[in-house]
Parts: sequence; C-alpha cells; structure tokens
Amino acid sequence: MDLVGEIVIAEAMVRENPDVSNMDLPNFKKATVQLHKIINELQAIVMSIRMVPLANTFYKMNRIVRDMGKKLDKKVELKIYGQDTEVDKNIIEHISDPLMHLIRNSVDHGIESDAERKEKGKNEPAEITLEAKNSSGEVLIIVKDNGRGLNKDKILAKAKENNLWNDLGKEVTAKEIYKFICMPGFSTKDNVSEFSGRGVGMDVVCKNIERIGGTVEIESELGESTTIALKIPLTLAIIDGMNITVGKSKYTIPTTAIKESFKVKKQDIIMDTDGNEMVIVRGKCYPIKRLHAIYNVATSIQNICDGICIMVENQNKGVVVFADELIGERQVVVKALPNYLKNVKGLMGCTLLGDGSISLIIDVENLFG
Repeated sequence: MDLVGEIVIAEAMVRENPDVSNMDLPNFKKATVQLHKIINELQAIVMSIRMVPLANTFYKMNRIVRDMGKKLDKKVELKIYGQDTEVDKNIIEHISDPLMHLIRNSVDHGIESDAERKEKGKNEPAEITLEAKNSSGEVLIIVKDNGRGLNKDKILAKAKENNLWNDLGKEVTAKEIYKFICMPGFSTKDNVSEFSGRGVGMDVVCKNIERIGGTVEIESELGESTTIALKIPLTLAIIDGMNITVGKSKYTIPTTAIKESFKVKKQDIIMDTDGNEMVIVRGKCYPIKRLHAIYNVATSIQNICDGICIMVENQNKGVVVFADELIGERQVVVKALPNYLKNVKGLMGCTLLGDGSISLIIDVENLFG
C-alpha cells in the first residue's frame, strides 16, 4: 500500500505540475486522465488484497452476549448479518473495542429484564442485531436492539444538570439529544454496576470511530428499539482532505471532520468573558482557532474577515479554524511525520501535494483540547 501511495503522489505531481498546468497540451492532458484511471484501478486491486472480512470480530460478540445474559439473567439472542463484508486490516484493530462497548450497552442498558419484557408483551428472547454492509465507498456497521430505547427527556435533563445544554430557549432535536451520550463521563444510570454507570463506554466508541475518520449516528424509539450506525472508511492509508494555507505553510484537514467553510463578517465576531475570540454562526457561538498561533507560523493575514473559516466537529462540539485560504479538496496519502515534527501536538501525519510541497495533516481532535 505504501508503494501505491507513492504512485498516487507521483501522479498528482505530474498532473498538477505548475510548469505544464497553464499550457495548452491536449495530448498530455488526455494521457494524464488515462494515467489517473490506471492508478485508481491499481489502487483498487491493492486495496482488495489488504481487505479482510469482519467475521472474526463479529463472532467474538457472541460470547459477550452469552456471558452478560447469564450474569444479568436476561434471555438475549445475537443475530449477525454481513459478516463477510471486508475492510482494511488496519481498520479492524480500531473497531473491535467500540463494537464490544456497543454490544455491552445493548445488553445492559437497552434490553429489559425478562419480567419487564413479559409485562410489556414483548417477545423472548430479546434480539440484538449486528450487521455490516458497504455504502458509498464506506462500510456501515449497525448495532440494533429491540429493547427499551433511549429516553430523550431523561438524557436532556441529565445534560442540563451537567451544564452540557444551556440554550434553554432553543428547541433541541432528537439528534442533538442523542449526541450527549457520546460526551465523556455522561451516564443516566444511578447505580454503578459491573457493566455500567461509570460514565465510560459511548464516549470511547465515538472517540475511537472519529479517530479513524468515521462517524456515529444514533436513532431510537422509546420502548421499542435503539439503532447505532458506524460509518467507517475502507482504509486509513489514503484519505480525502481539504488543503489550506497559513502563511507559507500548508495544512490538510480530513473532510470527514469538516461541516462547512465560509467567510466571516465583522459583526459576527465577538469576545467571551475570558477574552477569547468567538464567531456567531446561525445563532450559536463557536470558538475561533487561529492556526498561525497554534503552530507558530508567520502570516500576513491577521484580520479574520480577510481569511477563510472552516467549521470542524468532534463529539457534539464545533470549533472554527481560521486560515489564509483554501487550496481545494484532494485525495491525500497519509505519511508518518519526520522525527523533528513528532513532538508537535495536533498533527496526525503529513502528505506530499501535487506541486511537490509538504502539507501537515491536522489532528482535529486536538483542536478541542
């Protein structure tokens, strides 16, 4: 895969070479289009060799359901679908723990006791479904149980109690409410048990999935079911990124973390009580992170209205990144940082752009620290 990455970089350097990009060379452009097509096919072949099925990871969950069912005295059956769906072998290492947390949560939080299910007229045994399928270049892993569902009112009350939701005048959506359970330390359990109540679990799931460029979506119907869908990339070696400039330096933000980019108006910029810059976007305030200040880079653009702002999200939080300008979206090859940059916080790697310059890949999670 490393060699394919080098080919992708070399092809981009040929296609975006400044010496020829502005010249009228129809035969050259036709050849680069064909080259791009061949490299994409080669990349697909190499990817297929690295792909491994999810079966072993999925089947490990059977034991968790069986053992927890016995300890909690619950009749639970795990149904598995799509276990032959394949992902990059490096991805497998990152999703095993999140899946384990989700299955444990389903058995402990989601599934009612046998007596409670009988009282509600629900079928026994209770069912947990674990399914994987391909979806638009990603892998979709779905964990669904037919248990008690999520109580939105209880979650929102706990969020307000913990000062996680202070905008009392705004109507909160179900999607926003469910995101609270991904916050560190959040739990609606009153009692701590062997399996829950410590406030760990879902925040680990969300953090680990977002770390590999994935997303977590939650849906629930009170008294009926809860569905948690994990969207994960096929590989970690090559990602889609938005390239930006700060002074003479270039940075790449993974597109999975980007919500939008926009120009800021002067009237939308405010200062909080601690003197930190904030920007108002559709009635909500977001902190501004100046990349030139974070990475100590010289830039001639200091006025926020003169640059570009990119809103990024991580675990129900948003920040606005301030940069000089956007270069554009590209597929980039993730390379390890050189030794002299490994101690720099907030970077997850680097990549070589088509013009031969190096772009540092931003670790979005670090912007929220």
